Amino acid sequence: MTRWEERRALALGVAALVLALILAANAIPFLRGGYGWRWPYQPVWEARRALPLVAALAVYVVGAAKLQTRARSSRLVRGWALLGAAALPLFGIALRHEDVLFTLFARTASPLTTGPHMAGAQVDWSSRAWLDWGAVMEHYRAYSVHVALAPPGLPLFYGLLGAALDRLPALAEPMQRALLPYQCHNYTLLAYSPGEWASAWFGVLMPLWAALAVFPLYGVTRRLYHDARIAQAATLWWPLVPALVLFAPTWNTFYPLLSLAAFWCWLRALEGQHTARWALGAGALLGLLTFANFSTVPLGALLGVYALVVAWQQRLTLRRVALLLGTLGFGAALPWALFMLAGGASPWALLQTAMAHHLELERPYWPWLWLHSWDWAIFTGLPLIALWLGASVPSARGRDPLGLALLVTVAALVVSGTARGETGRVWLFFAPFVLSVAAATLLRAQKEARRAWRSWAAVTCGQAALLLALALSWDVIGTELTPPPEPPPSVAASHPLGVQVGNALTLSGWDAAVEDGALTLRLNWQPLAPITRPYWFSALLLGPDGQARPPAQDWQPLQTRYPTTCWAMGQTVSDSVTLPLPADAPSGDWWVSLAVFPDVTRPNERLTVRWPDGATDTQIGLGPIAVQSTR
Repeated sequence: MTRWEERRALALGVAALVLALILAANAIPFLRGGYGWRWPYQPVWEARRALPLVAALAVYVVGAAKLQTRARSSRLVRGWALLGAAALPLFGIALRHEDVLFTLFARTASPLTTGPHMAGAQVDWSSRAWLDWGAVMEHYRAYSVHVALAPPGLPLFYGLLGAALDRLPALAEPMQRALLPYQCHNYTLLAYSPGEWASAWFGVLMPLWAALAVFPLYGVTRRLYHDARIAQAATLWWPLVPALVLFAPTWNTFYPLLSLAAFWCWLRALEGQHTARWALGAGALLGLLTFANFSTVPLGALLGVYALVVAWQQRLTLRRVALLLGTLGFGAALPWALFMLAGGASPWALLQTAMAHHLELERPYWPWLWLHSWDWAIFTGLPLIALWLGASVPSARGRDPLGLALLVTVAALVVSGTARGETGRVWLFFAPFVLSVAAATLLRAQKEARRAWRSWAAVTCGQAALLLALALSWDVIGTELTPPPEPPPSVAASHPLGVQVGNALTLSGWDAAVEDGALTLRLNWQPLAPITRPYWFSALLLGPDGQARPPAQDWQPLQTRYPTTCWAMGQTVSDSVTLPLPADAPSGDWWVSLAVFPDVTRPNERLTVRWPDGATDTQIGLGPIAVQSTR
């Protein structure tokens, strides 16, 4: 590697560090966006929050630097990159949130942040009505913009996964109980089955699935450039891509895995061995991606442009190129063909529906030519983008067809005006290809290993500084789901009881007070086990003559603010309900018939009551309660 190239790498690292300082200080607010959208500047300078991420990032970079000096450490490199790509998003979440698991689950289950899990649980998959997916998209327009813009792939995946887990209650129920405390007060989620709750674990574990991209990334880069050190360099950069860390656990972080797998198959097809098989495999993966999200359609353009560039450079026949592209298109059509054979709409019809909603978001054309490009570049990493751009022009002379193909594809996307912001997240599936080209640009012409390592280290440190600055200063993802409420204070009851209700609750004590024509009942409950459904309570007044005074009053504990699904073992929960007395209520000893049932639509299905002496019933009689008539 020449001294000039080493200086160029050092300049990129220094420039990235300067940019990181500018972003952290918000010295140029326009760098966060403008003309209709700007990333919120919400810096976190508290040491106890920032230091874990700083330390984790430093440990990863130091370990990566040591591994990059070893030419025969590909397994260690992939293992270290896998660990970094899975762990750094967790440290990024911990920077702003006390409970990482809560945040991962909330972002998965949220209709605002993602939406596929919600739709997977709510769509009636047993009915053929869902095949009219355009109508489903219109329905969810008011609830989740991501579902309104997307084909059925991801909701269907969650629906099938939830149904499969419901057939395995021994597995699904513990998985549900582990997540339930995080949204124990969310009545929408409380209507989900155990399998639908358990299916959210796939989203919770998304950082791990996204990290698996290190394997095809290494394979693709090694196959392209036939150099282990270039493949190692690209692989070790994957955990330092800001979008991967900051947008966890959205599905956008998963798409690069399938995109790389499709590209690897495409490389095999272009090499001329079993071309139809590999082209069909690449197409099938592309089809699955488009069936999951229309934003991945440009991957097909990248594959096509790359094939044309390779054909031009290697003088392949038009017949062979056309055959490969046709096989690719056939494979991409397979998931959609199955959907249409089942009675679903065509992909073109759904794409029209999605774009009609998507393009409603107004963005001035000319400023956003820059802003869309900038957003993708900043969340991919400016040092790596600079190296990729530097390779794209020489590639026209035959050096790097992938660099040129990616440049043409991204430029066409930007100029088309079809993007509507957040391209750093949406186009994340392009980022691995930037890494491959950047690593080749940096290391392919090396002559001295030590200089090559210093150049790689300079770019890597600049990339890490940029990631840290973005994590510390920009809050790029949120959710409308709130943490569970704090338990109410317990209040002593003058009438101890000890009656067990079902296998879930004990009524440990009660009190009653009569004032202003109403009877206020206070109940102290103790849960016996974790409760996975919000129980309802019913109270019916009985007069001194033993006759019922309907109607019964049904309610949720603490006015729905703290349902039974939030009650923890060892806790005493105090609840109260006010029962209006009849206007002609006679004096005497009144009673209250108290019952518990699991479903408000079936109030007669009451939980069994077991008294301390072993007697059983379906209600608890509380009294006598002295009432003085006011007539």
